Amino acid sequence: MYVWRSILTIMRKSYILICFLILSKIITIGQTTNKPDSIKKFGITFSGFVKAEAAFDTRQVINSREALLLFYPDNQLLDKNGKDINAHPSLNQYAMATRLIGTITGPGAFGAKTMAYIESDFTGPSAIENNAFRMRHAYIKVNWAKSELLMGQWWHPLNVPEMIPNVNAMNIGAPFHPVSRQPQVRLTRNFDNFRMVAAAVSDRDYSSIGPLGATSEYLRNSVIPNMHLQLQYKKEDKFFCGIGGDYRRLTPRLITDSSLKANESLDCWVATAFAKVKTEKLTIKLQSVFGQNLYEHLMMGGIAVQKIDTATGSMTYTTLDQLTGWLDISTNKKKFNAGLFLGYAKNLGSLHNIWGTTYARGNDIAYVYRISPRLAWTSGNLSFTSEFEYTAAAYGTPDYLGDVHNAKEVYNFRVLVAAIYTF
Repeated sequence: MYVWRSILTIMRKSYILICFLILSKIITIGQTTNKPDSIKKFGITFSGFVKAEAAFDTRQVINSREALLLFYPDNQLLDKNGKDINAHPSLNQYAMATRLIGTITGPGAFGAKTMAYIESDFTGPSAIENNAFRMRHAYIKVNWAKSELLMGQWWHPLNVPEMIPNVNAMNIGAPFHPVSRQPQVRLTRNFDNFRMVAAAVSDRDYSSIGPLGATSEYLRNSVIPNMHLQLQYKKEDKFFCGIGGDYRRLTPRLITDSSLKANESLDCWVATAFAKVKTEKLTIKLQSVFGQNLYEHLMMGGIAVQKIDTATGSMTYTTLDQLTGWLDISTNKKKFNAGLFLGYAKNLGSLHNIWGTTYARGNDIAYVYRISPRLAWTSGNLSFTSEFEYTAAAYGTPDYLGDVHNAKEVYNFRVLVAAIYTF
């Protein structure tokens, strides 16, 4: 019975995808045939890539999606003879990063140009649903002469599209580079070479962690969306830089352990600065992030209980803070390309004493760093890539302020190879 249910589920998802592709093709044909060349053609254009890759790790790692997305090496786990159980290699192959993109164009509205964008892959909505078709991005964009309004799911503003590292790995530089796609309303205003970005963001696939686990409830119940403001400067295609500030208010609980109505909240602040320089031969990108509770961005950090009111059971929370920085250098050749990614993340602990439970990623890690060179060979639509990640994490014991002491480095060496066919 279970096998038949699985087969029916796969057939249903495949049927929906096929119907979507056929319908979109009909729409495109219907809107572009029998029209003069002077009339603009509207419809949907498909693009994307098929990606086959394999990864080898020298030890067990903290990861997601069957280790397709790697964060850092797992801590030592010693048996009674003092042997490290996690010092065991692993090998896996993947095709679920394969991506399908639909770019939709149509007539103008409200005196502006309009378009929509849909992007999906096969990594599933969670780790237990690998190979399932899932939405990555889906947004509507309205463009006036100097303003742009984006509505839908897109990169969180901390993940600036122009600043995404050119790495081949699915982690896109995490836990050093923020990685998060969220529903949002974003307004961009251009002032010659300057650009201001203001966004109101919600949580969906990436969320904070707390007493209920990782869930969007903490932000939803605070009523106030995640607010972000950013100022950017761009000079042609040669120089790009910016600074940004981010604010979130979280509501960890609605009820105490004593079944009383809770009135608990926590403010989280993030600041970032970034720059990109492009020359004839090289592209150089660098970014630094200081953040309170960066868990939802696939980075380290989280929240902890600062104190408990013994009379009511009400809790006061504090954030676990991080400081990260990364540098990415890549060549600009069309056929043979090389690159290098360097990342560093430092656990700054908390500003307040911790006397209760900690909800975080990597709270027993003092720092993490990564050195990752890469190579790519492209001919036509086909590329072969290789990437080598050396990632070290210093595990230790956190004190009452969240600072980690007696840290000892554990490292992993990953070899990642892939074949990518774009269309």
